[in-house]
Amino acid sequence: MATTPFVLNVSDLLGRDTSSRSETIEAAVDWRIDLIRLVPGPPLRADLVLHPVSNGIALTGSASFMTEDTCMRCLAVTTTDRRVALGALFDRSDDDESYPLLGHEIDVEQLIRDEVLLSLPISHVCREDCQGVVNTTQSDLNTESSVDEGDPRSPFAVLKDLLEPED
Repeated sequence: MATTPFVLNVSDLLGRDTSSRSETIEAAVDWRIDLIRLVPGPPLRADLVLHPVSNGIALTGSASFMTEDTCMRCLAVTTTDRRVALGALFDRSDDDESYPLLGHEIDVEQLIRDEVLLSLPISHVCREDCQGVVNTTQSDLNTESSVDEGDPRSPFAVLKDLLEPED
């Protein structure tokens, strides 16, 4: 198995009556989902505790990271500090409820990636009262009134005559 910061040697914990061991991983990652991506600096930091169990290793801990978020309404970019709890079992079984224990090593990258990406919001808004933008580049509903209301090129200009009663 290739050596990365996510591969941990657990030979000292397997098959022995030993206490738990702490590990810290810091790595710049390029993970993203839709309009949210992890910022490479500062790197993702995972504080882990490895616990020996009868057929493998139980892992608990947390990961902290920073994301660059694009607002779904106005497309403004903000950064957010985030933290997610981690917990999983690594063993030699082939079931879907645990991660693989390969020899004397565990690769925690897939676990951390799964938990980090699942913790991200489906749609991010920069603030609750964000109004968004309209279809022209000069218009931002958060900062000025809409210029599309009287614009004859607006696709809604034809509706104006339908809503106003004729005299």
